[in-house]
Amino acid sequence: MDTNAKEYLRKKVLKKRDQLNRDDVDSLSGNIISYLMRMPQFQKSKAIMVYLSFKNEVDTFKLIELMMEMNKTIIVPYTDKKENVLIPSRLKDLGDSLSKNPYGYLEPKEDALDPIKPKEIDLVIVPGLVFDKLGNRIGYGGGYYDKLLSQTDAFKVAVAYDFQIFPRIIPNKHDIPVDYIVTPTKIIMGVED
Repeated sequence: MDTNAKEYLRKKVLKKRDQLNRDDVDSLSGNIISYLMRMPQFQKSKAIMVYLSFKNEVDTFKLIELMMEMNKTIIVPYTDKKENVLIPSRLKDLGDSLSKNPYGYLEPKEDALDPIKPKEIDLVIVPGLVFDKLGNRIGYGGGYYDKLLSQTDAFKVAVAYDFQIFPRIIPNKHDIPVDYIVTPTKIIMGVED
């Protein structure tokens, strides 16, 4: 998909997402978490990587709290700006071990990093802006998740609002699709709905 088309879709979805209020985000995220937690792949996974949500992304903090109660190993991304890669790191807590990075979202502080190999991750909860029913995704443009997903056999699940789902987007050759997309109203398999 050409850059202009991707940018158009990113802006369209971001505008709609920015219009959500906190109650909308909480309610829709709660429905998504409910669907996600019932998935057998989630239930059997021991080491789960999840992004730390910000702004009006699907809220992952309640999910993280629930995973802590379930004794899951929670892995969060740390952005290595020098190498342009994500470093999966075990989450110590939701407080002192985190700080805001230059992009405005939380990630582990450097002295709280506890790296884990991508091959040790059972499931990755993948962020994104635009998805299609085949599991293709458009992220924020850095390619960080595609690099990471190419190094793991983990089950890949995107969480998204219904308005982020489009009939078809054309992936680039380096794009890694997700296996499932969980929305507030349904679970979409990456091959067919």
